[in-house]
Amino acid sequence: GARAQTDGVFATARAVSANGGAPLEQRLAAARLLGRGRQPEDIEVAAGLLAPQLPVELQLAAVAAMGRMNQVAVPERLLAGWESYGRLVRAAVLDLLLSRPAWTNVLLDRVVADAALRAQIDSGRRATLAQHSNARVAERATEIFNAGIDVNRQKVVDRYLAALASLRGDPVKGGLVFANICSACHRLGDIAGRPIGPDLAALSDRSPAYLVPHILDPNRAVEDRYVLYTAVTQDGRNLAGMLAGEAGNSITFVELDGVEQVILRGELKSLTSTGRSLMPDGLEAAVNEQAMADLVVFIAGAGRGLPGGGKTP
Repeated sequence: GARAQTDGVFATARAVSANGGAPLEQRLAAARLLGRGRQPEDIEVAAGLLAPQLPVELQLAAVAAMGRMNQVAVPERLLAGWESYGRLVRAAVLDLLLSRPAWTNVLLDRVVADAALRAQIDSGRRATLAQHSNARVAERATEIFNAGIDVNRQKVVDRYLAALASLRGDPVKGGLVFANICSACHRLGDIAGRPIGPDLAALSDRSPAYLVPHILDPNRAVEDRYVLYTAVTQDGRNLAGMLAGEAGNSITFVELDGVEQVILRGELKSLTSTGRSLMPDGLEAAVNEQAMADLVVFIAGAGRGLPGGGKTP
């Protein structure tokens, strides 16, 4: 009867979506049926599509399918592969987990247990959580993210901020500190650097209280695109850097030396997020308090006609 026919359609969908030899359009169409037939095995079929080797559209279709399955196991299965997801899949997974309070609580449980995951929840989604319509979720999220600050890093930040209160910064010397230490990943003003990290021009006019924690504790909150990934290719290459772009069948990888590489998904053995910022912590070893005072004045003044700022008054 009709029931058997419907079951047959869903069984075919499971088989086709998992079939690596089927054309992408067919696999996508099949993946979009997963989760509509209320079969528990659909979770495993969909989870099997969340592999970095597969086209990103197929991974996103699998996330959407899992969103249709209102089953307790879904958030755990989605979070199980977190380290190997690219940016687009991560964003889809987070949005899905924020869509149901019960799933949001599973995410928060993981965030409590895993400091690296906590740092990867961006400020926009933190704000969404803190203003959640479910008051208990909002309260819990606020508490968790406030508690997530590394105490030892905070001591270093506090020490520097206390010292900076009585130090005068010299922007010319700060430009030298920037050229020696920061230009490996950032460019600013006239100082040519590699544009691997965020554009710092947006930070002119920022106070030391804002800049120093970002410089000394970059893992406190890591913007998704500046997370350090490692990739291992089928031919044995190991790459470290950031995931700059994702197309259906390839990823664009920027290595730490700034070299951009396009890697086909089929060439990937593994793709793993370290959960940490590309920017190392521990810069206090190379930048003492006076050098920090100089650096902060340089960054805050860049673009406002101060020496090294790249513009004339």
